[in-house]
Amino acid sequence: MIPPVTARTAGGRMVQAWDYKQKRSLLIAFLHADCAGCEAFLARLASAAPQLAEFDATALVVLPEPPPARLSDGLPPHVVLAADVSGRSQRAFLGKEAMDTSRRPGATSVGVFVTDRFGELCALWCGGHDALPGVPDAFGWLHQAQIACEECGAPHWTLD
Repeated sequence: MIPPVTARTAGGRMVQAWDYKQKRSLLIAFLHADCAGCEAFLARLASAAPQLAEFDATALVVLPEPPPARLSDGLPPHVVLAADVSGRSQRAFLGKEAMDTSRRPGATSVGVFVTDRFGELCALWCGGHDALPGVPDAFGWLHQAQIACEECGAPHWTLD
């Protein structure tokens, strides 16, 4: 099971991973606003939002600082951009050193996690900014989480 995630959107709404439990699979991404690779990943997520809807999933993108308007404006509803300025969620997922500002920026400070609708971890990518997965790779795991779910996948028929 994943640790708790709590963050605030640019509009002031608090979001938690718990809000989606038993409703949607999640792609949780811990990114940075001042990183070109992170911005490109967010843009690819936003452009692939129709697939998120197909997988009955939501992308929860968490930044350690309030998101700039250039990133949050115009995002589709299946991509939620929020900030966890306390760093609790990032530390729970990425480790204590994730928020260490004395280290070289980007050394081990990003991660992408895919969970099923019950909060069970399916896949993860952690490391520097070059460790971000391709969106198709992450979506492959979301699809797998969807078909593995007994309530969502193919029905089980008895042969009586």
